[in-house]
Amino acid sequence: MSLEFDWNSIANAFSAAFVIEVVAPKISGVSGAEGFKDLTTASMVLSSYYIWKSIESLPRYPGCIPLGVSLLNLITEVLNDPLVGTNTCLGYGLTAIPLASSILYATREGFVGGIEGLVGKGFRKLRACLAEEPPDALLKAISVVRPSYHGVYVTSRVFRSVYDVLEESSSWDLVAYNIVRGFEVSLELVELLRRVELAELPVAVGRVYRYTASRYVDSICFKSCGFMASRLVKILASSERVDDLSLRKVLTSTEINLGSISDVVASAVALTLVERYLRRLRRS
Repeated sequence: MSLEFDWNSIANAFSAAFVIEVVAPKISGVSGAEGFKDLTTASMVLSSYYIWKSIESLPRYPGCIPLGVSLLNLITEVLNDPLVGTNTCLGYGLTAIPLASSILYATREGFVGGIEGLVGKGFRKLRACLAEEPPDALLKAISVVRPSYHGVYVTSRVFRSVYDVLEESSSWDLVAYNIVRGFEVSLELVELLRRVELAELPVAVGRVYRYTASRYVDSICFKSCGFMASRLVKILASSERVDDLSLRKVLTSTEINLGSISDVVASAVALTLVERYLRRLRRS
């Protein structure tokens, strides 16, 4: 198989997953034609090109792929686009780049098995690379956008590596937790999506989004609203008495955006699309 051809399809999967999650009917964030604060469907869709470009460029690194540099380049391009100009994908970039890197590491070693094995095998290389990567570019990427969600990252502490930053943050940050645990949350959600027909994927994403909100504390909600509010969101998301529309009204009226939930759900969609692509490739 041609790596260039295969990898372009992988980049397409990560970019498309971002858009599918955006347009999915769900309880929080940008949904269909409905925006949230300075985020709109248009700005998110426009950002998907830069996500594709970022993922597509990863094979140019023959050894370890620098997460910090890749993320900083992605964020800079998004912020500099006059049609976007706001932070649309810091969390997804922070999730998607190392996840795609894991897939690339595994395929470079000739592994083309199931998605769990692919991610698991590549993660061993990813963890070693992140442990050797200086944290400067990653911290700069975070500080450029300065969202309150990532405020704890930028502290007076001296971090030794990118992995050190992520491990330190994993106790409160869902994105960091997902990465250091070998994309445990993403793979959990793949199990809920892999049997869904492609045409029904956006609706299924909305269901999985709510399931995720009922199981995990969202990092943005935790940072902006505190522990008690984030726990209340989990309780509401778990309740069968509260429908999606009512819950969305509550969250949007209180300006709660479950952005980290969006990031891990989108990453699960990406893995689902990658799995389907590889399955089709094996049949051909």
